[in-house]
Amino acid sequence: MTSLTPSKQDDAKLVISMQELDPSPVDDSTSDLENLECGDFIPKPADEPPKRTCGFPRPWGCVLIVGTHLSGFQRYSTYPPTAFFILHFANTSLIPLMTQSIPASEPYLLLTRPVYQAPGLEHLVLTLPVLTHIVSGIALRNIRATRRARLYGAETRAQRDLLSFWPRVSLQARTGYFLAPLIGLHVLVNRAMPYMVEGGSSGVGLGYVAHGIARSPVFWNIFYVLFVTASVWHFVGGWTTWMGWRVTTARKERSSKGSLEGYLGYPENQDRAKRQRKIWWVVNGMAAMGAALWLAGALGIVGRAGEGAGWEAQGWNEMYRQVPAIGKWL
Repeated sequence: MTSLTPSKQDDAKLVISMQELDPSPVDDSTSDLENLECGDFIPKPADEPPKRTCGFPRPWGCVLIVGTHLSGFQRYSTYPPTAFFILHFANTSLIPLMTQSIPASEPYLLLTRPVYQAPGLEHLVLTLPVLTHIVSGIALRNIRATRRARLYGAETRAQRDLLSFWPRVSLQARTGYFLAPLIGLHVLVNRAMPYMVEGGSSGVGLGYVAHGIARSPVFWNIFYVLFVTASVWHFVGGWTTWMGWRVTTARKERSSKGSLEGYLGYPENQDRAKRQRKIWWVVNGMAAMGAALWLAGALGIVGRAGEGAGWEAQGWNEMYRQVPAIGKWL
């Protein structure tokens, strides 16, 4: 048998030692930079434990707590507007569809109006919850963008922009931001202007809306199609998300890169994809049916009732005429 030279023996020992080397975990300890507090620029010694705030290392412990509270505000602020949403859906769509008459539908609107237009109650049911929902959503998005920039080590402005606000906004959120100015215009025309012109909105009802549509049919038909569609899609998408059906009304695009599901035909992956497709069709089908039903009553019945008459119509003309910026077209 051929004997190994000393150099070959050393190489053999090295190979054996490398084969028998026990794997050691990668050191994933946090960097000294993550232990810096506000106003501190000197890294702390390794043996000194980081100070804790709100039960977590500062400053991200408090950020986590704030984010949790903001998530709660965003979710529970949808409850009061949902009650109003159901009542308004019945008053402006279902009841006109059943009665096929504006005069026959007006008493039902007047019957429920004190429920959500009582002094002080309107702001508790609508104004404060809607503002809370919007502000908390924007704050949460900014917190998440900051966390992403920190986790992925974004250094330049271009890198931070890639991880910032809009590039990662889902269609569900986009419908919400698109809906905000539409709600503002709806409130301005139907609530603010009656107070400014006549000192109250007691004379504003389905006839007032029908009168405005008859005066400017192109503008108001486009407006209500967009308004109703965005509202229904946002409400349905939001509530199904709270219940665990997260589709955000946008079908996930298939990608051939970065996903094992695109390459592996495991039954669990196929079942998950089937279930996701089914949920997508159910949620968007519900939203489409709801929007179509609402528009059938709002535009099919109310929108075709025509202009009012007499002194009441003159007052409505003045309200529409005094809407800022667009009053001359209404």
